[in-house]
Amino acid sequence: MFVGQHEHSLDAKGRVVLPAPYRASVAARGYVTRLDSCIGLWSEEGFDDVARKWKEQRDQGLISNQIFRKFMTNVNEVKLDSAGRITLPRTLLDELEFGPQVVISGLFDRVEIWPKDKYDLDQSDDVGEELAEVINRLGL
Repeated sequence: MFVGQHEHSLDAKGRVVLPAPYRASVAARGYVTRLDSCIGLWSEEGFDDVARKWKEQRDQGLISNQIFRKFMTNVNEVKLDSAGRITLPRTLLDELEFGPQVVISGLFDRVEIWPKDKYDLDQSDDVGEELAEVINRLGL
């Protein structure tokens, strides 16, 4: 399970240190692709689940072959180096306009890697009322 939020620097080669709690899940390999305004990172097992769901949706005609193809061909395998870093694809970094600061946040079954300025904007939206309603509904 991925939880928490961490700020890190992105080096000139597109490498970022993964927070220690996330490393074991992607030690052998992980998978990254573009989400809406960030890069999603999954463990091998987690990505297998996601890819199978997308394939099922395609097989059921809920998504087109074109969308399925776009999703699958934009996935990149990443591996941890000896310093606990992964190298993010330059194409994704350029598309999403990454600067030197990133926010790495855990979202249960995946990690999201955001340009810090975009993350700050995303988190600045007022969700207080919705959050209170969800907390109440879950009985927390």
